[in-house]
Amino acid sequence: MQQITHSILRLAQIPFYALTLLQALSYLLFPSLLTAGETSLPTVRFAQSGRTSSSWPLFVSEEHKFFQKHGIYLEEIIVRGGNNTTRAVLSNTIPIGRINPDYVIDAQEKGARVKIISGAMSKLPYDITTRPEIKSGAEIKGKIIGVDTLTGGTTLAIREVLEKAFKLREGDYQLLVVGTTPDRYAALKGGSIHVTFLGPPFNLRARKEGFNKLGTIHEYLGPVQFAAEFAHEDYIRSNRPQIVSFLKAMIEGQRFLYDPKNKEDAIAIHMKLLKSSRDVAESDYRFLVEEFKPFPTDGAVNKQAMEKTMELRAKAGRYEGKKVPSYAQYVDGSLVEEAQRQLGLK
Repeated sequence: MQQITHSILRLAQIPFYALTLLQALSYLLFPSLLTAGETSLPTVRFAQSGRTSSSWPLFVSEEHKFFQKHGIYLEEIIVRGGNNTTRAVLSNTIPIGRINPDYVIDAQEKGARVKIISGAMSKLPYDITTRPEIKSGAEIKGKIIGVDTLTGGTTLAIREVLEKAFKLREGDYQLLVVGTTPDRYAALKGGSIHVTFLGPPFNLRARKEGFNKLGTIHEYLGPVQFAAEFAHEDYIRSNRPQIVSFLKAMIEGQRFLYDPKNKEDAIAIHMKLLKSSRDVAESDYRFLVEEFKPFPTDGAVNKQAMEKTMELRAKAGRYEGKKVPSYAQYVDGSLVEEAQRQLGLK
């Protein structure tokens, strides 16, 4: 298996005026990460909020140098939190990000010139996970639910599940902002929250440790656009070939992951990059790759899933009497279509 040759910066609560300096320093601090051939490739900076199984296609593309194959060098930057990722792209500090599309829609509604360019995951891969003493939806009443934000798309989905499946309304429970999936898992174990939503591998770990699963968000809501790549319109206009190359590499990673003959390779990548045991990697593969299948095979945004996202926003009063826009207002599908054509998929 090939070694990773992209660089990873991990940025938590860092002011965004410092990002450019940090990125410049990264080239000085980590010169060995680049081969001679890669230094001549155009760099595409890409931000996401963490490294979990949800990034498996990206890991495949990195390990197999699909980005280099398509003529770019990927600089992956970890920016904790959806709001920070959004601000990084809005400032043009990091031109492409992966995020829950609700953040992108919010930014556009406020006048930001950003577009969703591809669909990373069209299903929410989350179990509704409770402490061992909570065995039914009715027992969630009066309890503390750990979330990543109070207003984000996943929180809207959780509220909808609580209402539809468990007949619980606002006021029947308390929402507490805890953070990303690892943070929520730790808070659940520590007892500061009673309920949360966990994706792999943390949902599987929690069940082994005696926590309860009260179904999945997908079982109750169907497809919801969980994650999407987005970019600043200025970058799209001036760097279209690089974005298409990025998308081609991502599509190759998605298709590689789903090919059964690559199972052992995919499991090895999971174990290496997430430092997981074989048991966890195999469980994630069984769930995400063989059963749940949230990743697209063509990079496209799922229309049904995006419309569900819009429906949840409307129910939460985000449009305040205005007509709900078409999902196409927020999406530039031409880039992924070009990537598909160049790969011979259209």
